[in-house]
Amino acid sequence: MADKEITLQDAKTFSQFYERYLLTVFRYIYGMTGGPRQEVEDLTAETFFRAWNKRFQFRGSEQAAIGWVLTIARNLVFDTHRRKKLHPEIGFEEDWSDLFYSNQPNPEMQIIEQEQFKILWQLLKMLQTEQREIIFLRYVLGWQVKEIAQLTHCNENTVSVNLHRTMKKIQHDWPNNQ
Repeated sequence: MADKEITLQDAKTFSQFYERYLLTVFRYIYGMTGGPRQEVEDLTAETFFRAWNKRFQFRGSEQAAIGWVLTIARNLVFDTHRRKKLHPEIGFEEDWSDLFYSNQPNPEMQIIEQEQFKILWQLLKMLQTEQREIIFLRYVLGWQVKEIAQLTHCNENTVSVNLHRTMKKIQHDWPNNQ
């Protein structure tokens, strides 16, 4: 992520920011909720709508801006599920794997990636929301531990320990490791 200062106040800059980070926010919300697709799309749109309405309150770097927008998304996801008075039930049934893995030119590698993706989603369904969030931030969105700590309001050591424990759990539960 870039450290340059940006302003999101004018429509053109906000539009460029939106285009650049739409998929990041979508992936994050999907990682937190598991779908269905319409809900993820609605929450993504609502996130950017809220950011647009509060854009004059933001000052900072591009890294801070995406952190700010993901905080809006995080709060929106939690508020939505709190209103439903349900623990978020993770679906991950729809096949959106094309949003997450690379486009392998080799058909055999594509099939292997797709199978691994399905196994991963099944394992992610079993994680607590907080564990799933840090795994998504670190390994799907590529965030550093320091950035995750800032977003989740935890210290870096706590994030590192939770990442390590969660990865150990995933590794332990992976089908070939039993």
